[in-house]
Amino acid sequence: MAGKVCVLVVASVIVLDTMLLCSAVPLADNVVLDPTPDPAAVVKIGKARFTVLTDSVIRMQYGQSHDEPTFSFVNRRLPVPKFQLDTDEGLLSIKTSTLTLVYDTHSNGTFSEDNLEVYIASTTRTWRPVPTFNITLQGNLLGTSRTLDGNVGASNMDLNCLTNKVADLHCTLGLISDWGYAVVDDTGRPRFDHDPDWPWLTQPDIPPPSKEQCDIAGERRRDCGYIGISEVDCLGKGCCRRAGETPDENGVPNCYYPLNAQQDLYIFGHGHNYTQALKDFTDIAGKIPMPPRFAFGLIYSRYWAYSDFGEMEIVNQFKEHSLPLSVVVSDMDWHITFYDNVKDQAGERRGWTGFTWDKHLFPDPSSYLAWCKSRGLKNTVNVHPASGIQPWEDKYAEMAEASGINPKTGRYVPFLPANKTWVTHWNKIVLAAREKEGIDFWWLDWQQGENWIDIAGVNPTFWLNYIFYTNPYHWKVDGRDERGMLLHRFGGLGNHRYQVGFSGDVHPSWDSLDYQVYYTIKATNVGFGYWSHDLGGHVGVSPPELYTRWIQFGTFSPIFRIHAKKDGFMWRRPWLYPHKNYDILMKSFFLRASLVPYLYTASRQAYDTGLSIMRAMYFTEPENPLSYSYDHQYLFGEDFLVAPVTSPLNPVYNSSQKTVFLPRSSVYVHWESGEVFNGTEELTRNYTLAESPVFVRAGSIIPMTPQADLLLGSAKELPTTLRLVAAVAGGAVMSGHGYVYEDDGATNAYKGGDHSTIDLVYSFDKSLPATISFNIGRVSFSFPGVLEQRKYEIVLKGIWPVKSASVDGKELSIVQFDTGCPVSAQRGCCAYDGTSLSVEITTANLLANQSHEIILGLIRPLPSTVLQSNFTGRLARLAEAKELLDNQWGIHTVHQQDYYSLLLAGETGMRITYQPDTVYEELSQFPALLDRARSEVAALSLSHSGNLRTNVLELLA
Repeated sequence: MAGKVCVLVVASVIVLDTMLLCSAVPLADNVVLDPTPDPAAVVKIGKARFTVLTDSVIRMQYGQSHDEPTFSFVNRRLPVPKFQLDTDEGLLSIKTSTLTLVYDTHSNGTFSEDNLEVYIASTTRTWRPVPTFNITLQGNLLGTSRTLDGNVGASNMDLNCLTNKVADLHCTLGLISDWGYAVVDDTGRPRFDHDPDWPWLTQPDIPPPSKEQCDIAGERRRDCGYIGISEVDCLGKGCCRRAGETPDENGVPNCYYPLNAQQDLYIFGHGHNYTQALKDFTDIAGKIPMPPRFAFGLIYSRYWAYSDFGEMEIVNQFKEHSLPLSVVVSDMDWHITFYDNVKDQAGERRGWTGFTWDKHLFPDPSSYLAWCKSRGLKNTVNVHPASGIQPWEDKYAEMAEASGINPKTGRYVPFLPANKTWVTHWNKIVLAAREKEGIDFWWLDWQQGENWIDIAGVNPTFWLNYIFYTNPYHWKVDGRDERGMLLHRFGGLGNHRYQVGFSGDVHPSWDSLDYQVYYTIKATNVGFGYWSHDLGGHVGVSPPELYTRWIQFGTFSPIFRIHAKKDGFMWRRPWLYPHKNYDILMKSFFLRASLVPYLYTASRQAYDTGLSIMRAMYFTEPENPLSYSYDHQYLFGEDFLVAPVTSPLNPVYNSSQKTVFLPRSSVYVHWESGEVFNGTEELTRNYTLAESPVFVRAGSIIPMTPQADLLLGSAKELPTTLRLVAAVAGGAVMSGHGYVYEDDGATNAYKGGDHSTIDLVYSFDKSLPATISFNIGRVSFSFPGVLEQRKYEIVLKGIWPVKSASVDGKELSIVQFDTGCPVSAQRGCCAYDGTSLSVEITTANLLANQSHEIILGLIRPLPSTVLQSNFTGRLARLAEAKELLDNQWGIHTVHQQDYYSLLLAGETGMRITYQPDTVYEELSQFPALLDRARSEVAALSLSHSGNLRTNVLELLA
């Protein structure tokens, strides 16, 4: 495909053509993409050129016909959709199944509201390129920006790019809109050249406008860039520049299109089919690559002058607490630093940039990193590269000579990120030395300004992300085709090709947590689905309650990374928090680590569909107004719905109230309590600190790693035992499904078909409602390293106990829960957990190249509303109530005989576990026990214990 010539077709009025010499080039993970569209998709008339890319995406060019890849769009060679082309009295019409474009061919000027419009059939809205004076968000659902650095809540972080005055935020509007369309202005966007080994940036040659072309009345001017666009960027787009940094008091833009301006616009006219919009975007702009498997595990970071021994001690502490750490992050003190506020030769803070290990802290870096690798860990280090290579760097002499500088002069090597020769030397000499020692990927902490590259439209954040992520001297060495990985800030549209995001340094506060949830959700609208946050905040102490809630959010966020600034009173290790918080934090850490199989499967779905792991509610019910108003809750993969608590506990009730939107299109089950919600659209509940509004779709099957198998470095490994949790929900739905995706987790071979999937299905026979079958499909496809056999732990939640169980026609032993399978149970065993109303099956090793069927005979038929209550959640609250009362001993002592019903109610789950056949009777009696427990607590003498009575009664409510 490389070097393919595009044929120029000439006609008098309308031509279907492509123009210019183009070639297919690798622009992300070395995947070959073709920027040249099929000639049959292109319509040209006069200076206007339209490319019908999909049913809902049309590229609209004026005064240009280039098909080179830009930073935003890299692949236009797509199947040509059906479209109708008509001309009538000088009007050109292009009609697809979703939109109609009409262009006035008699027009002499650039695109304007007078000559171009696009009608969206499903929303009956029409887009026109109107003057800035009339511009609104037009229903745009927003996107993302460069960073959250320094934010407290939403302050200075407005995602409305039309009004946000912070020029270097690279604010990017969403590709979807409630009005049914979004328009991307790609005019003058930097382009890539056609180097097949490593494409490099080129600047579009757009001539400046004449004075006459800029003579446009203020109210007729159309903005050529967001507020605060730089003069270089404005003129580089061929636009007019008015003196002043911002629009004047009448809203007249300071950068606007001239009368005959070149334009390169893309309209995404998908109506409310937001999922298809993102699929089309990633087909054209490049897919969202899968991060390496290890990235979904636990990542530890702290800005601290750790030594090798200090970081080893942290690793050992994680091991002592059985927490399966995945990545160790070394902040900037890994390299030589000075902290003396002296400027270096580049005019930057001396020691802020560094590429040489501080041997006072790391005397033998290779040995330290080898120690980490022996424990399955990955390593990254922080870099701020703006100062180039200073004379104290260990690779200074070699880099100076390669740059034409005599090392004896002591003159530093300037940072030249747009110079390909310089960057190649930097990669091969400086970065490669650290990578050879064992650095797996880089944390690019660029915050030295956005005006380092004097090329219009090029900011160092985007460009450096590209350099690091596609570095051929890192990811393709000695025949390896390793998967890229980078921790970095957002540089603009197209940055989704270079994952993972680092959102910057925020101040710990409830407002910051709340906004972080919202901010992460919105990023999905531009395909940037892997924001990694400083969980707990960075610039300040994170109090125990706030940190606990932050970690609960982090558990269900794309990347889980804890971090804190350099301060002796700031840490984020869970074992350094009070015992009550520690228990909840540890539960969250373990849950996150166990969810890696689910997350990795969802990551593949993002690669295939363009729909990120974490997305807004309007992706599932776009016609429901509630989907838009509940913008601080989200879908997490296909099966979870999460609404993080982002407000403090009410001290009277010791709980936080939260209202959650549950779409009626699915039945939902509360993940922890097992309570089923069918048809409940808005649910208001109070949540204790141990509780979270996390719901799972009834019928889903969640693949997980058993907690017993969570070890240091285990995130990157395929689990030899797979835990499958099915939300049977008391038979609220009579069948369910899921699947597990796997590949080698480390290379790009998955893009070529090296992967496997396992289909999972459970169902009830309507003629035998007390019989359930659970099917594990044979492994489809394959890859080097696929497991030939594995064990399974299958958990069916919200179900009656079993009286019989078999796998592949062979009987399973039925045992007491949590006692393990006896030696005699060669095929496995089955048990009932009365505290969660769940059947748990443990199998022996099952061959991967065969399908397997598990048949369970239940003691009662399904469905049953008795199994759909909040029983498990109430047990947890009863345990917490008992602890509160027990803790009064010796203070304002209350005696157990005064709240026997509370104790009896709290033990209901264990009684069922010991005697599963009693489950129906126990559940039937449970409400009466609770009523008696409430009466007993109300009668207790607790007048000297503040809000204790209210707290306990709230737990029993």
